[in-house]
Amino acid sequence: MKFKGKRGLIIGSGESGRGAEYALRIMGAKTDVIDTEYMPSDMNVYDFIVVSPGIRRSHPVYKFAEIRDVPLFGEIGLGAMLNTAPVLAVTGTNGKTTTVEMLGKIYSEAGIKAEVCGNIGRSFARVAGDGNYQRIILELSSFQLLQAKPLKVRIGCITNFSADHLDYHGNMLEYRHAKLHIADGQTNADYLLVPEKFNLVGISGNPSIIRAGRDFYEKDGVLYIFGKRLMRADELGAKGKHNVENALCAGTMAKLDGIADEDIITALTRFLPDKYRITQVGEFNGTAYFDDSKGTNVSACLSAIRCMNGTVGLIIGGSDKGYDFDDLFSEMPQNVTAVFVCGENARIIMDSARRIGYKDVMTVNELSEAVRLASLGGFDNVLFSPASASFDRYANYKERGDAFEREVKKLFSAH
Repeated sequence: MKFKGKRGLIIGSGESGRGAEYALRIMGAKTDVIDTEYMPSDMNVYDFIVVSPGIRRSHPVYKFAEIRDVPLFGEIGLGAMLNTAPVLAVTGTNGKTTTVEMLGKIYSEAGIKAEVCGNIGRSFARVAGDGNYQRIILELSSFQLLQAKPLKVRIGCITNFSADHLDYHGNMLEYRHAKLHIADGQTNADYLLVPEKFNLVGISGNPSIIRAGRDFYEKDGVLYIFGKRLMRADELGAKGKHNVENALCAGTMAKLDGIADEDIITALTRFLPDKYRITQVGEFNGTAYFDDSKGTNVSACLSAIRCMNGTVGLIIGGSDKGYDFDDLFSEMPQNVTAVFVCGENARIIMDSARRIGYKDVMTVNELSEAVRLASLGGFDNVLFSPASASFDRYANYKERGDAFEREVKKLFSAH
């Protein structure tokens, strides 16, 4: 579409919406930016519409666009129209952010001008509008992938796949289909990394498939890519089994792009993970306290637990994402000796605990109460890994993680 001289409506005034506004200004369009709660009374003045990620299909703008045949785009799609650099893109249920951050570190080490953007926090459209990058490293949520055309990914990765965002997608089949959009437009000259047993039925592109467990894997504490030893797992700056998997994804993508092993190894050795992802925030009376506020689903929570050495008091709960917690309680590692539940989905969590027969669980009203009770349990570790979104009480996972850290610090000041 030619945007010069056209007028568009952007729904969503966050970073995606503002990034789209920036890109459209470069392309010569005029725009109005609104929040998601309402639509203008006169929609007929708009030549096109841009929706931010997460705008539900039930929003009336979709029906309006269909009936009036008005072009509707996502911010990622706009970025693709402006971008001229090869794209490395990462999606998946967990590990997306860490993997793209590792990639950014690798490309920096290799002396290649790359920009990390997308779901990680900086608008792709804004970055593409600025231009002058040798690579784009793009984190993509399932929401963004639904409106990503005409994005073409040179090297893509689906880190892993488990239940998440079912309140939006409705079921696992639709969620998987959303993830597969990362391959749209790919040819056999492009690559897609996928989990070992990931189902590719319904894929529209034709990428060369690179599988975990076959083409890249960890064995006896060593990371291998295409059968060649890369480095020892204990050399990674980011510790834990989940970060071994993230490092393998990042390293394999970089290797496919021709980055030298020595640059990959140096970067992964120096890389440290993001705050709010299994980060120790204090130690009190022999108990270590870990903030995993970014663990917003069951799979991420289980991954965090498996990184703990010793007994664990687990704090979970938050806003509902449309799934139950049966898998959490049926797969709960034995070192978790008590679970404290707070948040609007507490009843859903407790229902799952009862169905599975898990008894070491109690509900509390506030996060402060959960931290206080956990501090009295004599655990080796207290892990805050909510397995839920934050929107019942907090603006985002960062604000929630900061709240947990404040409560931990109160333990120190009180003694």
